[in-house]
Amino acid sequence: MVGSTLRDIRRHVDALAAPEGPYAVVCGRTGCEPSPVAGLRFDDRDTAAEAADVTAEYRATLRQYDPQVPFYEPLVHDVEESPPGVATAGRADERLRYLSFCHDVAGAVLEAFSDAGLREVESAAMETYLTLAEVVEDRDDFCLTMLWSMTSELAHRTGRRDQTAVVASAASSLRVPDAAATLRPDEGVEATMTHLDRVGFVDGYRVARADGTGWRVTIDDYALAERTGRLPTLPIAIALAQRLPETPFRLAEATPLGDRSWRLRVEPGRVPAGLASVDARDDEQLYDTDSEY
Repeated sequence: MVGSTLRDIRRHVDALAAPEGPYAVVCGRTGCEPSPVAGLRFDDRDTAAEAADVTAEYRATLRQYDPQVPFYEPLVHDVEESPPGVATAGRADERLRYLSFCHDVAGAVLEAFSDAGLREVESAAMETYLTLAEVVEDRDDFCLTMLWSMTSELAHRTGRRDQTAVVASAASSLRVPDAAATLRPDEGVEATMTHLDRVGFVDGYRVARADGTGWRVTIDDYALAERTGRLPTLPIAIALAQRLPETPFRLAEATPLGDRSWRLRVEPGRVPAGLASVDARDDEQLYDTDSEY
């Protein structure tokens, strides 16, 4: 399966890395560090060059299913000479950030399926994606179709424990931001939404303290459409788990506001729930903490 292939490639890259190494792998065209080498450092040029070759293999594997996976030019970069960074700006960069986010999350989820032994879920997700992709008109929507397929099959075929494991594994693969260890829950929620806004997965948001424990997040123009009466929340859950890796959380009360806008309750410190999708038909949905689903 593609998930095990991606996981094996990532393990190869991780084995090459050295935390204090002076070399990174960056795209020669944009200056960004592509997945799966983002945030990794290497001891010497030869090792970094091997990591660059493996990075191209990882992305080529994903591209077998979605031809819109961004092409990068992975090159060895001496971080002691200058820090990596995106060299270009503007509309093309916005599209690159959006596509990169979608495909990075998709790859991490496929790896997480493999880690969790969820071969049936992975197979079903890829079958659903390939079926839906046949009628997709905008090629940029392939990545959303893939994310929706994974989210849907994860939500319908697994329970809370498997979903929690998948989210944690995917978040870990995408690397935890350096500041995550010091973020308070409210800061983690804000940082998550800022990131989703920056990569174009949402187009504006508002965070307000809710009654009791948690926050109400209003999301404008959410990229993933609601289907079958549920809001797909997997990308939100993974982004939040990156920034609050030690804090369990619940996503609940998904309320449609029209024009792809939503209000969602985020409750850190609660038994995990709503990590793949949240029922959008009942504004006051409560979760049974003893239930597997």
